Amino acid sequence: MTLALLALTALPFVVSPGASFAITVDAVSAGDRRAPAKVWAGTTLGITVVVVIAALSGIGQLLATHQTAREIFGIVGGAILILLGILSGAQTLRSMRRSVTDSRPARRLILWAFFALVTNIKALGLYTLVVPNLRLEGLGDVSLLFAFAVVHAVMLLAWLSLLGHVVRRTPRFGTSPRVRVGLTGLTALTLIAIGIRTSLESLH
Repeated sequence: MTLALLALTALPFVVSPGASFAITVDAVSAGDRRAPAKVWAGTTLGITVVVVIAALSGIGQLLATHQTAREIFGIVGGAILILLGILSGAQTLRSMRRSVTDSRPARRLILWAFFALVTNIKALGLYTLVVPNLRLEGLGDVSLLFAFAVVHAVMLLAWLSLLGHVVRRTPRFGTSPRVRVGLTGLTALTLIAIGIRTSLESLH
């Protein structure tokens, strides 16, 4: 029952289109078969950092009680996501001049996924506000955070692997210039939209 509750809580955050979704689709369609693993590694690293921060600091209480802190974090995080979106579009368009099988360096995908996670106010809110309120019997606050993080990471790996498989099996994803342009625009716009939404939500 505990595992099911953790999974149900994590599910909307895993499957809803976000930065990791957009980055994975973009990279896999460019021919990088290992993109889901790279994005998962960067995202999981970000989750780990957020969990450690939530467990060892008072940032959750700070964000819960100080509107100014929430606004600053959201605005800065949103700006970084917008920048990632702009860079994603610009770099992918440049890469189209080369072979479609060229892929971005693993470190860059990992880094992008990491920053997309740690600058996401919803991810921080999930681990500082939502998860602690689950109050599961037999699990202390810190144990609950780490248990949820493990469930979150496992579900994310399964989701990104499935996503990568679907993209690879879909005809013309990696070979059609029009599809590549469309995916480039979708990726960039998704990241930019998430950044704008993050900034705006922090002001409410």
